[in-house]
Amino acid sequence: MSDRDEEALIRTLARAARSAPEPVEDLVVTIGRQRRRRRRVRAQSVLAVAGMIAVVGGMAVVRDTLPNRGGEGASLTQAAPPPGDAAKDTELPVQNGAGGPAKREEAAPIDVRPVAEVWPMAVSTIPVRTADGHRYRPVTGLSATKLLLSAESSFERSGRLEVYDTADRSSTVLTTMPVTGVKGYFVQDFEVGSDYIAWWGETPNDSDEWADFWVVPRSGGVAKRVGEVTGDLSKVTRIAVDSNFLLWSVSGGGIYRMPVGGGTPERLGNTDGLHLLTWPLAVDVGGREGEGGAGNQTRTVNLETGRTTEVSVPAGGSDFRCGPVWCFGQKGDTAVVQRPDGSDRRLLPGFSVGRGVVDRFGVMGTSFSEKPDAYVPLVTVYDAATGLAAGISQIREGGGGYGTGISSSPSSILYWDAEERTAEDCETADARGFPRPSGAPAPTGKGRACTTREVGGGKEFTVVNLLAVPSTK
Repeated sequence: MSDRDEEALIRTLARAARSAPEPVEDLVVTIGRQRRRRRRVRAQSVLAVAGMIAVVGGMAVVRDTLPNRGGEGASLTQAAPPPGDAAKDTELPVQNGAGGPAKREEAAPIDVRPVAEVWPMAVSTIPVRTADGHRYRPVTGLSATKLLLSAESSFERSGRLEVYDTADRSSTVLTTMPVTGVKGYFVQDFEVGSDYIAWWGETPNDSDEWADFWVVPRSGGVAKRVGEVTGDLSKVTRIAVDSNFLLWSVSGGGIYRMPVGGGTPERLGNTDGLHLLTWPLAVDVGGREGEGGAGNQTRTVNLETGRTTEVSVPAGGSDFRCGPVWCFGQKGDTAVVQRPDGSDRRLLPGFSVGRGVVDRFGVMGTSFSEKPDAYVPLVTVYDAATGLAAGISQIREGGGGYGTGISSSPSSILYWDAEERTAEDCETADARGFPRPSGAPAPTGKGRACTTREVGGGKEFTVVNLLAVPSTK
């Protein structure tokens, strides 16, 4: 293989890593069923982009472009096609609010800069661990300066909830997580309401169809168990909490509620096929991010008022998801942003959707740049209200990663360890044991096999809190 061929392979692998679907779990190997569906992604650059790259004679063999460790990544064969020359696709059928004719839209390049330059007021650092050794896992923002954090005593076992003040770098314990006595129990997603913070738990490593729900006053105190459910009612996708009820949607669609003081589950009428988004909104796709997400969102329902907002998806559009005001989707290899009625539609060349919508913010994949000195973020947060684009983490030699908060509704927090890197370990091995594409001849002789591991970091997370981004009102 020539140097030019090897460079082309590296660029191809990097593009595949950039366009791979976002994983839905953390960067730690799990055993058995998923303990939680976490939102964290990792990408490596250059040779580290592959879990193993072996060069044998003139043939390069690739295994697991992003090592699929408990859902961490996707293999090259699973990766979505890389974005092409999206700027050439400049025509979309756009309907105005009255169903007017289509019009032509131009797609201008978007200037992506590091988030600390775009929204410095939204960026802060927090310690990775507490003074007593618990590991922080961000949940969501409570305000522009206060973050809700889960302090874990061991892997994915929440020991307490804390509120961290980024202004004075102090933390306050909100509640200590109750001991349930249930074998194999793990707390799942949290949700913040106006009066309560809620969460649910299950035993994900066994076959029991069972879940329970808890609340604690938003001001803090002793947690109270709301109740438990079994069977289909335990297949929770998202939860919500208001002043009187804890609500949840289930994998088959439909929304239930239970009084926060305890009681019998009740199914809400006219919620067939609906899933909670963020209270009081429900949508007709989904469940948790990465689950049951095929197709386009076509409506949003306000569960308090009963009002339904239809989504005008352009012809050929795919993966459209909407927050309260803005929608993000895909048109071929180009990302699209618009309002639900189709107005204010824009093409976003060089971006791919599918990584979450938080109100006016879309978290999107960014196409790989062949310029060696170019800034290439791991993902980009695009603000539909202002047109600003902020890069999160970055692809670099040594890798990069980021996570999103573990709230049930879309979290306002993104975070990463800026000091963590990916190290590469290589050895010479018998080429006959290397994986190869289907139908390819078996390699012979010796080859160089490389694996990757994370090193460094572990002291601070860089945190972006979108609640701290100035309002446009």
